[in-house]
Amino acid sequence: MELDETLGQVWTPDEIANEMAREAFALIPNVKKILDPACGPATFSKAINQLGFKEIELICYDVDPRMYNFTSHINQKIGLKSETRNQDYLLDSSLENSFDLVIMNPPYIRQELIERETKEYYHQYLGAKLGVSIDKKSNLFALFLLKGILDLAPNGIMCAIVFDAVQNSAYGKKTLSILSEYAELISTKTVATPFDNVLIDAQILIYKKREKKITSIIQYQESKNNLFIPLENLLKSRRGTALPKRAPFLADTGDKYYKYSSPFFIKQNRLEGLVIKPDQRIYLTNSDLEKIDGFQDWMNERLEKYNLSENKKFVKPVKGSIAFNYYIRNAPRHLWNKDNIALSDNFYVSETKGDFPTEVAWLLLNSDQYLNRLTASARNQGNGLRKLQLYEYKNVLLPNWNLLSDVDIAELFDLSKDLIQSGAESKKIQELASNIVKKLMDL
Repeated sequence: MELDETLGQVWTPDEIANEMAREAFALIPNVKKILDPACGPATFSKAINQLGFKEIELICYDVDPRMYNFTSHINQKIGLKSETRNQDYLLDSSLENSFDLVIMNPPYIRQELIERETKEYYHQYLGAKLGVSIDKKSNLFALFLLKGILDLAPNGIMCAIVFDAVQNSAYGKKTLSILSEYAELISTKTVATPFDNVLIDAQILIYKKREKKITSIIQYQESKNNLFIPLENLLKSRRGTALPKRAPFLADTGDKYYKYSSPFFIKQNRLEGLVIKPDQRIYLTNSDLEKIDGFQDWMNERLEKYNLSENKKFVKPVKGSIAFNYYIRNAPRHLWNKDNIALSDNFYVSETKGDFPTEVAWLLLNSDQYLNRLTASARNQGNGLRKLQLYEYKNVLLPNWNLLSDVDIAELFDLSKDLIQSGAESKKIQELASNIVKKLMDL
């Protein structure tokens, strides 16, 4: 059946729906009342029917009239005792503590695409019932997860398949933290690109609702003593130098003003080690360069050729000690910007927070223990390519190097400087760093 992307529809493959139903029913064999809050083309109805449970009641919701009609027909055809409702599940406040099982593939609509007044109602209702402030940037699926837990009876099971943004985004992590106060996470499983024509991985989450809310959930962001903390607590990171278009800014040796250009770095595949060497030069227009006879007119002509206005000539260079290419294929790595040159927006550019030596951070970031966590948080783009958005990069939980002793840090500082000076190979640095993290952090 054709998808309506404006409704955030993606269909769960039958084999995954069958697996989810089997696992959920195994955890609650005496299930009586079941909720499917975004039923789509009756996928979970069919999966539940295959299990042969007859003494159950299934309530289905969908805002799409086509799905309402289709699921109503299927449920009647296969003989399930059920009711299908053509309405917005999130607007029904009559369901709290009602269900033994909630099974779902919720809709995927970005928060900015949700009608403002409706979104305000969602947040007010859920915030009041759960006693928390709901992150305003939450995708619609996160709100479905929160209401699903609210509508479960104590000891009930929620089984949901959701985009992996639930673990790789700030709003997702906050959603999981709220869920953990109300329910115990039984299992989580990554499923590689399960949805047709959607190049993104998913998570199958299974929760069991607690009889009583707990409040002792660890907040990683609030403690400096945790073994794992978000990268943004360790590094100040931003995207590299943004050029409106590269062509008018890239310098060529035959240019009249070439000697006034600045070193620039674009492509890491040209490096043999992990120390950056400029591979281009660019024109970074500034007040001093504007005083050079004829430069201003010459630069304006270049801009006009590429349909750029004169005010686009002022490019703010982004520099930093550590660079990370956020498109990942085979070998993710953190590069050292020895000469503090401007870096392109292919990279996230970082400095350490506090007084932790940046050289030591660079070394540790090139260990398997750090790189694997970053890669696991990246989104699948197909053909072996993964992408890590800046907010995802900042929110990855990494080993906390602030727990290292002063003696260890001093020794690592000397080692890092030697590796940088010698231009050591990437493989050697990664092996050294991985052994160091294993020894000093027991990871």
